[in-house]
Amino acid sequence: ATLLAALERMRSQPSVHREAGSVHGTALFRGSELLFFVEDVGRHNAVDTVAGWMAMHGIDGSDKLLLTTGRLTSEMVIKAARMAVPIVVSRNGVTAMGHSLAERLGMTLFGRASGRRFLCYTGAHRFDPGPSAGSVADRPDRCLD
Repeated sequence: ATLLAALERMRSQPSVHREAGSVHGTALFRGSELLFFVEDVGRHNAVDTVAGWMAMHGIDGSDKLLLTTGRLTSEMVIKAARMAVPIVVSRNGVTAMGHSLAERLGMTLFGRASGRRFLCYTGAHRFDPGPSAGSVADRPDRCLD
């Protein structure tokens, strides 16, 4: 249920992307609480900005969720791992190297997250869909690991 709330919160953010397109957004959540949101023309820049914000404010990533609009490549997974964020979600896809690396690092990776639908690529043990999860995509058996 927290993942669905985070997706809805990200969607409801005022967004340059909605107005003009061509930017990526990245948000840091503690549960369903939005801690920080940024948009940038580069998906790496957006994630780096969140990492910098965490460092400047002494934020521990171990209980956080990182939600981004960019593809989850191995580089993006490495950045999240260095931030100690165990759960990474993207509205876009996950590359094979990103998936493999996240699996080796014990991270949870969700891709193609839109509305109430998403794919869990690895780390289903961290996901509890809650009693109201009705669609197939909301269940951990939709995990590919």
